[in-house]
Amino acid sequence: MTEDVYDSSSSQRIITPRCREEGVKAPGPLIFTLARIENLIHQVSFDPIKGEGKIITNTITVNPQDLSHALEILEDTIQSGLAVCPRVKIEEVKDRTVIHTACSLTIDGVLVKHGIPVRPKGGGIVEVVERQPMRFIDLLMYWATTIDPIDILISQELTDVTGMMRTGSGRVLGNLQEAPMLARERIEEVLDYLAQAEFTGILELGEPNADVLGVSVERDRLGVALVGGTNLVAAAMEEGIDIKNESISGLTDISEMKHLDEIT
Repeated sequence: MTEDVYDSSSSQRIITPRCREEGVKAPGPLIFTLARIENLIHQVSFDPIKGEGKIITNTITVNPQDLSHALEILEDTIQSGLAVCPRVKIEEVKDRTVIHTACSLTIDGVLVKHGIPVRPKGGGIVEVVERQPMRFIDLLMYWATTIDPIDILISQELTDVTGMMRTGSGRVLGNLQEAPMLARERIEEVLDYLAQAEFTGILELGEPNADVLGVSVERDRLGVALVGGTNLVAAAMEEGIDIKNESISGLTDISEMKHLDEIT
């Protein structure tokens, strides 16, 4: 039996010597999603011109027998403009297959690396009509949650990614960031470099002081809306595949990732 003591003066639970004897560990501090994102963004070293360096990745876990189907869905999301990059890293871990895919926040990291102070704002669901992004219908701010907003929205089964891929209309995952309005030309230049390196997924590059997909931006800033790198996961779940996802899970060197054409 453990001894759990609450310290009212500091609003914390105290782990007593008796608890330590029984192996009870003190809980770690709350880490909000924005802090995790900013930590990874500043570690991105990817150079889109040289095609070298580390990118931010999401981690997907599937049963080995579902791998081919999952890769087919990834290819479909890329062709529909709903994925970031056609490169993946595949590993076998015990009886499961782990797929590392590019996270759209890599684009933030590359922009920061080029001297553009991008500020991640939130992740949500974007309504698409006839292949035209219309507006965010749900948006969770990164600073307000310790769980990645995309993971929350996927778990609520609010997407219709397969509908968008088949008919051109649906609900897809996206995220929003802000940047200084004076950096627009530089942003466009870096995005062109990224496109040449097969990093895509821009839903909308906003005008200064103008709403982006229905969401306002701060004064003297512009918004950049990107597709969520985990639209693959949402589509796979809609197809009934047993799939687990961890968004913004870490960094992967691009040299360790293979193009889908080399796998499928």
